[in-house]
Amino acid sequence: MQNNYTPQLVSGRTITEPAKTIQVLERFDVAVFGGGPSGVCAAVTAARMGRKVILVERHGFLGGMATAAIVNIWHTMLGMDKQTPIIGGLVNEIIMALKDQGAAYNQNQDGQSGQWVIDPHVTKLLFDNIVVQSGAKLLLHAWIADVIREEDRITAVLVETKSGRYGIEADQFIDCTGDADIVRRAGIQTELGNATHQCQPPSLCFRVDNVAKDAVPLHEAQSALFAEPMDYNGEYYPCFLWGSVMPGVDDERMLSGVRVLNINAADAFDFSRSEVEGRQQLQWVMRKLRQLKGWGSARLVEIPAQIGIRESHRILAEHQVTREEILTGHRFSDTVIQGTYPIDIHRPDGPGITFERLTGMRDVIDGKRRASSCRWDDQPMDAPYRDTLCWCVPYRSQIPLGLSNVLAAGRCIGARHDSAGAIRVMVNAMQLGQSAGAAAAMALTHDVRTVDTSELREQLIGQSVPLLEV
Repeated sequence: MQNNYTPQLVSGRTITEPAKTIQVLERFDVAVFGGGPSGVCAAVTAARMGRKVILVERHGFLGGMATAAIVNIWHTMLGMDKQTPIIGGLVNEIIMALKDQGAAYNQNQDGQSGQWVIDPHVTKLLFDNIVVQSGAKLLLHAWIADVIREEDRITAVLVETKSGRYGIEADQFIDCTGDADIVRRAGIQTELGNATHQCQPPSLCFRVDNVAKDAVPLHEAQSALFAEPMDYNGEYYPCFLWGSVMPGVDDERMLSGVRVLNINAADAFDFSRSEVEGRQQLQWVMRKLRQLKGWGSARLVEIPAQIGIRESHRILAEHQVTREEILTGHRFSDTVIQGTYPIDIHRPDGPGITFERLTGMRDVIDGKRRASSCRWDDQPMDAPYRDTLCWCVPYRSQIPLGLSNVLAAGRCIGARHDSAGAIRVMVNAMQLGQSAGAAAAMALTHDVRTVDTSELREQLIGQSVPLLEV
């Protein structure tokens, strides 16, 4: 397919925007930008702690990748022993509320997987409800236009809306944009992708129904997708197919089977290309699936509002979480979240995925879904698994260098390319949102770097977050 979305569209000419007076909205204690899972949890937490909060989102609904990109598998809630709850608080509250509505189920019938499948559209409604009930103000269809910074403090964020541009002033700002948009617009350096600035590729999820009970399983369907080049561009399929049964609908699947390579999702032209190429690849996947047993009547019922982003810019923080800290389960005195999701790196420029797990195992899945395993800890393959319960992230990783009234939550926190591969998933983003919301509420007009982390941890524990002793 011809690429019509390239930087060549940019001419060498420039335009000077005339100075103008911009109306300022009422002042807030805490302003949260990005209404994905982390932003929702940040706004709700700060509002429940009595602060005046606004949540700003570019879509017409909340949920980010969970709803706009229909990424509906949320994992994992339990420690590596499959028994110890390591995540609670708002994450658990939201999952239980979805479960009560028949909109979430645990992938293991015994409930021990700690992995949940959710209905993205019921999640939209739930997020609306909990934000409104918290007392936080909500501004949808609003894009970040610019940031006003005075030394190490942001004083206002300018947003573009259908009714014009507005300024939002606050004492504390939380960047939940996924791409560190607030921090970058403030002129603060960030980190993009890996050492060569390549990012994990985005994937397009989609929803199909009329799937027969005896349909060929996805792992077997995979071989058909690799049999020959894709018919629209002559390239070989760069992804592997996985999915889930939608809650309450036995013949309906959420499928993730589209991957677009060499994308920087914080670049407007790359982002545009990923959307168009993703939908082209989706059509080819559907054509191939319909040739297989049980998929012949499969009907495409939803293409999401946007492609799902794994990685772009991350803040340079007071502490950058490292691969070693994740894999060894290092505990910090200022730990604010815990997780067990493995380091999960999708190759930026071709097929293949590498998982590094707390058990000591490294699993490499090649472009044809063939797996090979070894130990990342250099132990023999028959050595006992490591007994690390979980990994931890410190509060310092949410504080951007050079800013005193900004926190980050979600996938753009301070972590390296590899460690971010473990931190970026839904339940971890939500935990980071709750931590940032609580810290911003505690900081009030003060420097976020002076928040007493012992008190912050006590506050989170009081909000049913099961933090381990440090």
